Amino acid sequence: MQSSNPSGVSRRTLAKAGIFGAAAAPLLAACGGEDGGSAGDGELDFWWWGSDPRHEYTQKIVDAFTAKNEGITIKPSPNEFDAYWDALNVSVSGNNAPDVLQQDERYLRDYADKNALLPLDDIGIDLSNIEEGTLKTGQLDGETYGIATGVNAMALLVNPALVEAAGMTLPDDKTWSWADFSQFITDLGTKGDATGNSAISFSNESLFNVFARQKGESLYTPDGKLGFSEATMNEWWQMVIDLRDAGAIPEPSKIVEAFAAGQDQAPLATGTGVTEFYWTNQIGAIQSVLGSELVLLRVPGESTGTQPGLYLKSAMYWSISRTTSDKAAAAKLVDFLLNSDESLDLMLGDRGLPSNTVQRERILPNLPPDQKLGADFIAALTPDLAEGPPVPPVGSGAAADIMLGVFETMIFGDTTVEDSTAAFMEQLNAEIGA
Repeated sequence: MQSSNPSGVSRRTLAKAGIFGAAAAPLLAACGGEDGGSAGDGELDFWWWGSDPRHEYTQKIVDAFTAKNEGITIKPSPNEFDAYWDALNVSVSGNNAPDVLQQDERYLRDYADKNALLPLDDIGIDLSNIEEGTLKTGQLDGETYGIATGVNAMALLVNPALVEAAGMTLPDDKTWSWADFSQFITDLGTKGDATGNSAISFSNESLFNVFARQKGESLYTPDGKLGFSEATMNEWWQMVIDLRDAGAIPEPSKIVEAFAAGQDQAPLATGTGVTEFYWTNQIGAIQSVLGSELVLLRVPGESTGTQPGLYLKSAMYWSISRTTSDKAAAAKLVDFLLNSDESLDLMLGDRGLPSNTVQRERILPNLPPDQKLGADFIAALTPDLAEGPPVPPVGSGAAADIMLGVFETMIFGDTTVEDSTAAFMEQLNAEIGA
């Protein structure tokens, strides 16, 4: 989980320094009619974001699809994350949305409410091997506007060599509380040579959502309002301040440096930090830089709260534009991406563990070690999970920047815990229209 910093480096810049690589090709526009064409010209624009390796294997999937579907041509348009959304916004505003596109949890409702996405329930896409809970994450008002590419889970990644170097042992992650976690990273910082935790994730609304869910609350309610209490966020921020004062996390200026450095140069990846919270599909990139294996622990507080806060998050979604020029061809492509051996043999777990559970089971023996680590973690975790949170409301894409802003002023001592909570709630309410 990456963020920005108050020294002038924007979140947009930092996203480009993280797991997403540079664009391999410019984005291309598409065109079509209202609710698409069921039998159009067979020309599809296909947009996605990601790293260069993702661009390369997705092109191979496209080639495999067109080889089996004579008469359908695809114009692939890969990009990096922020440039993708800038271009998509312009494209949709100009009624030139791509036929098939990746979508993200934060923006799915925005584009569905703009009437930019086609309902996907009855257009020839086989959804029979996708679990109901996974399907629901892409549904609004009973209709499916995004189909999960795969699922991830949040985990605490730990460098076991640094734990051992501090003369400590790993905690029991099935029973530990947030107080236990705080003591663990405080002891790591005082007994070892590396910081216990870099703190870059405490400004992330997804981790806070897990904390809130453990108290029976949530970041948002199903009707698009804020779903947590001031007391819960005050407790969250107070924990951060206590960790700062105990030396469990770096001093504020070092936290700023971690924000600016990007994922590959963050303390966990460079061996100067012992723990950090990430999604399971990020393990490989971090281990690759670190050069050694990490251990995955459950987020603290899962057994000590009102309910589990962890859930299987849809990594991203496949969607189809309502104005696609060829609805039937677009549906064939999405079906191929979700369900074909050719697609999943190339994709493996890069877009999350496949949402198609039959394909998930089939590819498990072929996963690289880092993806197998995430798969095993998810398999062990799944029986203990609660139902996932509702689809975020329109405007929720601003939550990350808002939370980061209040975190930064608070960590430097410029605002109180209570003022930080009030500022976050006021600003986010303004964005979501609550």
